[in-house]
Amino acid sequence: MRAVESRYSAEKHMASVNLIFDDEQTTYLRELSEKMNLDFGEFIPHATLINVAEQDIPRLKLAAAALPSLDKLVLDGVNFLPDEVGNCVWVELRVQKTSWMVEVRRKLLEILDDIHPGLDIDGFRPRITLGCVEAGTLGDVNMSAIPRQLPVITKPRAAACYNGVHGKVVEVVE
Repeated sequence: MRAVESRYSAEKHMASVNLIFDDEQTTYLRELSEKMNLDFGEFIPHATLINVAEQDIPRLKLAAAALPSLDKLVLDGVNFLPDEVGNCVWVELRVQKTSWMVEVRRKLLEILDDIHPGLDIDGFRPRITLGCVEAGTLGDVNMSAIPRQLPVITKPRAAACYNGVHGKVVEVVE
């Protein structure tokens, strides 16, 4: 099985505000990705709150800092999402969409109104991407690596991030 890169253009997702996790939880997610035979690569595990087309990192840092804190993220399953052209399948952990998430998404859309690419609250689908595989190789994904009871991610924190050339988070900007 070979990992594939997203077909999204870098202009579409230059930067983002995400929920990121402590070192132990990040390590757990990377190890789960490996056990499932996915290639996580250089990407940082996260739950996206908003992607934007501009790299106004100072403004994104201010937006992230303005968000209220969150005690936990509850993971409730695995999604398999084919890309738009059918070349790959994204493997994701579903995150429960809580009222907190809906409210911070609304707040981010308001704060970043002039730089987000026409996003809305209803289309928001919280998740943690574990990897991407070529279409047709999904059978090589080790589903037995997924625990019966997914862990709760405790004390995630909002942060501004740079998304790199493939549109995936590669740097948390402190």
